Amino acid sequence: MDTIIRDCEKLAKHQSSSSTKILASIDQAIKALQTARNNIASSSNSTTNNNGSGSLIPNTEDLVQAKQQVEKAQSVSDEHIKDLYSNVSKYGKHVEKAFKLDLSVVGESRAFEDKRDELGYAILQHFLREGDFLLAAEFSSENSLDLPQETRMRFEQMYRIVTLMRSDAHELGDAIAWAVERRDELDAQGNGLEFILHRLRFLQLVEKGLATDALDYARQWFPRYSKESGRMDEIEHLMGIFIYAKRLHASPYAHLFTDQRWELGARMFAAAFCASMGLAAMSPLGVTVDAGASALPIVCKVSGLMRERKVEWSQQNELAVEVPLPDSMRFHSVFACPVSKEQATPDNPPMAMPCGHVICKASLEKLARGVRPGTVASGRFKCPYCPVMSSLTDAKKVYF
Repeated sequence: MDTIIRDCEKLAKHQSSSSTKILASIDQAIKALQTARNNIASSSNSTTNNNGSGSLIPNTEDLVQAKQQVEKAQSVSDEHIKDLYSNVSKYGKHVEKAFKLDLSVVGESRAFEDKRDELGYAILQHFLREGDFLLAAEFSSENSLDLPQETRMRFEQMYRIVTLMRSDAHELGDAIAWAVERRDELDAQGNGLEFILHRLRFLQLVEKGLATDALDYARQWFPRYSKESGRMDEIEHLMGIFIYAKRLHASPYAHLFTDQRWELGARMFAAAFCASMGLAAMSPLGVTVDAGASALPIVCKVSGLMRERKVEWSQQNELAVEVPLPDSMRFHSVFACPVSKEQATPDNPPMAMPCGHVICKASLEKLARGVRPGTVASGRFKCPYCPVMSSLTDAKKVYF
């Protein structure tokens, strides 16, 4: 998809450049025609004044130059239009090729055969996050999934508060009350949601022209954050906003008053609310769909190549190739054992030996059993990368 977008941007730039050149050439042709017309008119007036007749005697040289300029403009236009159509055709074929995928390979995997309930709960939770409570109730009923009344009520509370934050009035009272009530929990997590909500309310009062109310609000809530790292500098910076109270959108504080601040605040509140319920900040179903959309073209291509070569990928829970994902979609260790070249898993975690070198647990156990040639099954072994001796009991599990 990224490649198609980049090609589309290149095509748009090429079209813009071609249009500019074509229009410039046409403008020159028009100027040449206007010059010839003016010269002909001037020649006609001169002839009339000299002999009293109204005969028109055109300047052949002007007409020739005008004709040449028109032909040149036509040639330039034809050349650029032909080139542009060629690129558009290539881009169309590229798009068709990119989206002409054999999606049957997606349904061939048996990775989710025994995960029906987990998948069902992921879908159900997504409906609740999006505020589709009637759809969630119907889905849970049809698939015999348990939907506790308390869970639904908490999601309804979250959705109601988020809706108020996103409304035209941008009501923050309930969100702030929720954050204040769970202050200790948020502080333990290092979550700065409460301060962010207070800052939004402070800026809202300033934007409404209620400078006195904004100052009183700052005096009431901001002092408790003065000892937090970096907060005092931010608070002092915010206090300077009163100098520009009557021209906020033409001041150094203009970037604080964009419409996006409400959406960001709502998302942060939803993430904190879900965290208080022991849930992920982002919808697991949404993340899965985004990651799957990124991986789908690669998986389809690899599957096609493997079919042509008549080979099969035997691992059901792993992909045949690595799929690059953005950092926002990395939730676990991506450590690969330098001995076995296998990626670490919950059942085969990375283990650190006393010397500091890290290998996977399976490789560690093989070394302890004396699997390598020349080793003795005494439980002690030499690190594969240095002379330090180690044992299975000396190794410690590593968390990345």
